[in-house]
Amino acid sequence: MTNRLEGRIHVRLTQHEDRIADVAIRSTRPQLARKLMTGRTPEEAADLAGLIFSLCGQAQRAAAKAACRAALGITDETAGTPSVLMELAREHAWRLLLDWPQEAGQAPDMTSLMALRQANEETFADTLAALVRERLLGEAPSDWLTRDLAGLDAWIRQGGTLPARLFASLGDGPDTGISHTGFLPELSAWSLETATDLAHRALDEQAFCTLPDWRGAPAETGAIARTHGHPLVAGWIARRGRGMGARLLARLVELATLPERFRKGSLPVIHAWSISKDAEQVGLAGVETSRGLLFHVATLRDGKVADYRILAPTEWNFHPAGPLAQALIGLRAEKELAKLVAHSLDPCVGFDVEVHVEQEVGMVLKECPLLEDEWTMKRFGSGMAPTINFALPTSRHA
Repeated sequence: MTNRLEGRIHVRLTQHEDRIADVAIRSTRPQLARKLMTGRTPEEAADLAGLIFSLCGQAQRAAAKAACRAALGITDETAGTPSVLMELAREHAWRLLLDWPQEAGQAPDMTSLMALRQANEETFADTLAALVRERLLGEAPSDWLTRDLAGLDAWIRQGGTLPARLFASLGDGPDTGISHTGFLPELSAWSLETATDLAHRALDEQAFCTLPDWRGAPAETGAIARTHGHPLVAGWIARRGRGMGARLLARLVELATLPERFRKGSLPVIHAWSISKDAEQVGLAGVETSRGLLFHVATLRDGKVADYRILAPTEWNFHPAGPLAQALIGLRAEKELAKLVAHSLDPCVGFDVEVHVEQEVGMVLKECPLLEDEWTMKRFGSGMAPTINFALPTSRHA
């Protein structure tokens, strides 16, 4: 998609002294799904979804196909699953071996990334297993995943892999960019009733796909929502909080589990539901992506799309009162630090950060002569009215 179609996220921070006192998040992401999809056949809708989204194209295509099929009463959730999971693994690896190292001033591992991107469906599982074992963990995933927090600390101190060295750069104190929003549940936990409610809200409430809520409150989605129960991730959160480091650890943990999932054929990343709504043919599909849950809602009439909605992970994680806003409040008012925290939530569009400096309120003295009314002329004489000094509050925003 072009920047005009994708939109952008604007993050405005208000600085008080040396800390972030307020966060304002504004998105210009247009809700174009209905306009782009209406009148198309299910096949055309799926192809278009895969073409117009520059990130997670496989997930978008699979979600569109599954939503349209569910509207026809077909809830086959296996179509497209391997390609979606391959995309998820590549996105995690890209974040851990390219984006994060560059942000930390270290050299990325482009060789491993290129090997993973060039692998096809037949060779992908073996390529991923080798990357996880040799480049990410430095040991068998089965051994690394059974480490406790002390074992994780030892692995970090050894610094045998790029991710280990990157975690060492985070230090030993509290995590950076901690938020406390609830988690959006994994798809496997969604009931038909829950799915129906989300589909109805997406279709009926104009603002829902822009400002979604989970049971009346913002929620976080992504690898950390799927892995927060794993002992390593849970232990990190209990000791250091749920911040930037926890989110990156969640990606690494999830990536470490994927070779075994490929080997066993355990790939449940797509779920679809046929929804009852005013005698219409409505389908909802959810897909687990690297960034979090992606939903497509399709209404079909006479074999073509009559209404359509897309709810992406970025709308959850960059909600004005959501995970990012909570994570930034109270941090040092440094633009680059705020960007690092935002990157840990991995928006699917570009973003910018602006720091707005609010200085202490000061006082300025002003002189104001009293009006020369009849009383003042009698008491002081003409032209002799006294002046009074008073203070005006001043503030400056830069």
